[in-house]
Order: sequence, then C-alpha cells, then structure tokens
Amino acid sequence: MTEYTHDGEPIHDALKSLNHHCPSSLRGLAVCITGIVLGFKGRQAETEAEKHGARTTKNVSGKTSLLVIGHNAGRNKIVQAQRFDTPTITAREFLALI
Repeated sequence: MTEYTHDGEPIHDALKSLNHHCPSSLRGLAVCITGIVLGFKGRQAETEAEKHGARTTKNVSGKTSLLVIGHNAGRNKIVQAQRFDTPTITAREFLALI
C-alpha cells in the first residue's frame, strides 16, 4: 500500500526507513535543497542536513537521493528531480526529519 505526504505525493520507500530526529537520520543520502527553508539563513539548512549525515549537493543529478523543496524553489531543480525520478519532500517534511 502506498503512503502519501500531506501534499498527496507518494512517500518514497527510502524515506520510510529514516529515523526521524536522529543525528544520523539522513546518513548516506545525497540531498539537494532548493528555495528557502523557514528558520534557516543562507547555508544553514545544508549545514543542518550535513549534521544529520547527508552529503549536500548544489544540483540535482541521477545520484541525488532527495530534493528538499522550500519557499521560492528553483523550477529547474524540480524539473531535474522529475527527470531523474528523485524523491522530493517539502521544507516542512525536511524539518520533521532533523
């Protein structure tokens, strides 16, 4: 049975196993963040993702594990995520993970 986010998007299987609020909740994931994640300035959201084990990237590629979509997100990154079938989550869902 497929689970869905509050936006009606299916939750990717890789995300179901994440241990929320754990210091290593994003371990091993290549995460790209686009747009503004409320409560963070500049690279703070990327730094926080790295504290939780993620490797952050500036661009979406076939190696990207997760795209975080914040306020005023870059359309090109969203299109690339769709092209590469990269799972996406909202900034709110990202905050719930960390």
